[in-house]
Amino acid sequence: MDYKLIRRLIFAKLCEKTTYVLALIVGTLINVYGQLLVPWFRGANNPTDVLMNHFQIHPGLTLFSIFLAFAFPLCVGVYSSVVTRYKGRRTESIADFPETKPDPVFRVNQTGSFVEVGSTTQQFFDTYGIHNAQNILGDEIWEEIKSGAESDKIVQFYFEPEYASYIVKYTPTRNDNINIYLTRL
Repeated sequence: MDYKLIRRLIFAKLCEKTTYVLALIVGTLINVYGQLLVPWFRGANNPTDVLMNHFQIHPGLTLFSIFLAFAFPLCVGVYSSVVTRYKGRRTESIADFPETKPDPVFRVNQTGSFVEVGSTTQQFFDTYGIHNAQNILGDEIWEEIKSGAESDKIVQFYFEPEYASYIVKYTPTRNDNINIYLTRL
């Protein structure tokens, strides 16, 4: 269990204004129901008198019950948010991968046209005027990838505009697209 991540998620949730707004709304509803409506349902003519009477007899207990009505939804909201985010961290990480990898990562169709491109990769492509897979990989490597050749083979190419070499890894997808991962050497 990653306790640093859990602490970070708790802190992030506690920094959100909506956490407190929701706790205020739900806590108010709980207090109105418990402190005013229940005595009224039980036949009290003036439920606020019952509340004031409780304050006089047991002030600490009455304040604690009012506080608890606000603390409970706050704790439940933080807990449910943290559990959901913690369980979904792998999915978030996978979804964020193309945006955070500094080297180009993209998906192309069988013609070499881009299907999906992350923002970092798109900036790279815009800088060098790359409009399809062939523009960056070259026709020979593209034909090898498109033919479905062994994807475990290490393919390397030199990208002249950057004076850099890249390793190409690729994986076909279920819908006839191809994921391409470039790593700068």
